[in-house]
Amino acid sequence: MILRYLFLLITFSAFAAEDYQLKGSLGTNMATNKKIEFTLNWREKDNLAHGTYSDNFYSTSAKVKGVVGDLGRIFIVTLPKEINRVRTITILGPSLSGDKGAALVPVSVILRDAIGRPTTTTTIEANLIGLTENRVAQKQEEAICLEGFGSLAGFCGTYSGMISEESDTQNKCDLLTFSNSRLIFDENAEIGLALGESSSIIAVPIHRIGRLFADPGSSRIDLISRKCQSLPGTTFANDNCKRLNLSGTFSLVNNLKHFAGDYTIIDEVTNARCRYNLSMDLI
Repeated sequence: MILRYLFLLITFSAFAAEDYQLKGSLGTNMATNKKIEFTLNWREKDNLAHGTYSDNFYSTSAKVKGVVGDLGRIFIVTLPKEINRVRTITILGPSLSGDKGAALVPVSVILRDAIGRPTTTTTIEANLIGLTENRVAQKQEEAICLEGFGSLAGFCGTYSGMISEESDTQNKCDLLTFSNSRLIFDENAEIGLALGESSSIIAVPIHRIGRLFADPGSSRIDLISRKCQSLPGTTFANDNCKRLNLSGTFSLVNNLKHFAGDYTIIDEVTNARCRYNLSMDLI
């Protein structure tokens, strides 16, 4: 990979007291002439940071660990495997003092190979923006997800994180080609998997998996539905009916709302099936 230049246009937004998001670009890949866009979501507690990282080149999901100090933050992204001599990404950012308005701040990015040798090191000026109004938006969203939600009261929203393929018996599924796919749990208790980045102009493909019964007594779900038409991200025969099954558990992990489970698609005619593992946090 050849980077034409390395820059970051960063947006920090606090979804809760210690939840943040960082978005930006790692530069331009000369091979495709496209920007490498990334999203970093994390939560801070006791001067430590934990979260998830995704971009449209290196990884759709990777774990992030970091430390928080008076002078700034250091994030270490460990990719699932080495790609173009890059296995870890280190992001050195500023402190979040003054989370209102915008400020120009220095940010450094270090790309390292599998044995820790730097392949690219750059320090640049970046835009730091605090969007505190998102805290209010999430609280309002949670307020409408209480009545009728039982054990899952307050859990509705958009979940983002890791999707990994466990099996694809006849090579019929290709969901991992979509970047930043999200699990949507809406205020009507319907759950679906949105494939790819959200857009206000173009509707993203979505698998509508099902709707929960009123007032569930458990945080574990097991939804099954059928679709007898084309299914985005798959090459199953359009006329064959497919069973969609999402099973897993919503929980609080370090005060962060989390979903962990499996998504299975089965062709009822050929019995071809795909199985994906999901580990996602509320954003």
